[in-house]
Amino acid sequence: MTQDHFSGKFPKGWFAVLFSDEIGPGEVKSLSYFGQEYVAFRGESGQVSILDAFCPHLGAHLGDGRCQGDTIVCPFHEWRFSQTGACVDVPYAKRIPIKAKEGALAAHPVREVNQIVHMWFDPAGGAPTWELPVDSAMNGADGWTRWYFKRWRVRTQGKEIIENLVDAPHFTYVHGSPIEDISVHFDGHVASQRSTIGGHPTLGKRLTTEATYYGPAVMHVTMEGTYASKQVNIHTPIDTEHVDVCYGIKIQRDPALPDTDAIAQEYARYAHDAFDQDVVLWRRKIYRAAPLLCDGDGPLFQLRDWYRQFFEDRLPAN
Repeated sequence: MTQDHFSGKFPKGWFAVLFSDEIGPGEVKSLSYFGQEYVAFRGESGQVSILDAFCPHLGAHLGDGRCQGDTIVCPFHEWRFSQTGACVDVPYAKRIPIKAKEGALAAHPVREVNQIVHMWFDPAGGAPTWELPVDSAMNGADGWTRWYFKRWRVRTQGKEIIENLVDAPHFTYVHGSPIEDISVHFDGHVASQRSTIGGHPTLGKRLTTEATYYGPAVMHVTMEGTYASKQVNIHTPIDTEHVDVCYGIKIQRDPALPDTDAIAQEYARYAHDAFDQDVVLWRRKIYRAAPLLCDGDGPLFQLRDWYRQFFEDRLPAN
């Protein structure tokens, strides 16, 4: 798998690149996604900014630089760049080059929501065309545990990962959790699934799940059962063959339970183990552009048509 069969290598949309607690005030982080290098920094205002990583002067990597106020300073000659990518200071020059003032580095749209830093990627350089929803529980509301995340680097592509949204049978044969009923809907950039899953020793009684993709790579999940939980399934392309995949979970606190955090850890362990089962398959399977399907399979072709919009300048039918 070296090339996506759609019209571009990578889809456009919002992609998770950092957890909020991974980048504190004044910190600088290097990012490697979409076959490119970026630098993220959190300035004194608290806002996270993401720029192309290499200084336009002589090419030093700004990930080795430092944060100053709401700017980032190059480690080589201390050229200083704003959150918009414009050079605002060259300490040894009488004047800043005009091209540097106008924005020498590409700045990428950032949204920090639900305690996750997301970056907008569009191969054509277009502006965001939708926003990610803020979920109060995911965003740190009282009454919920912290996030429990696990990450994987997987040799696959995002189009493989999203197909789980419509693949009800695999929940029985891979995860041992049969889905009793399922419905899937597509609306613009949103694809959603509602399902009921049989009980499980760790997860408890019958579970009602609502899973929604907002664009090609950010899925929010609300699960109701013995414990109410919020989950995220997020993946970001590293290059044309590898994806950074993360699954996070938090549960609602119950005053009647002495240690909700311990329950959350066990709950997360099961969820991450289940996701491991998917990862094992993704690492070795191939992509079938024309799969042989049966009447028990889900609306796979509708999902693929929905996914194509992130590679083409069009929207599919709802």
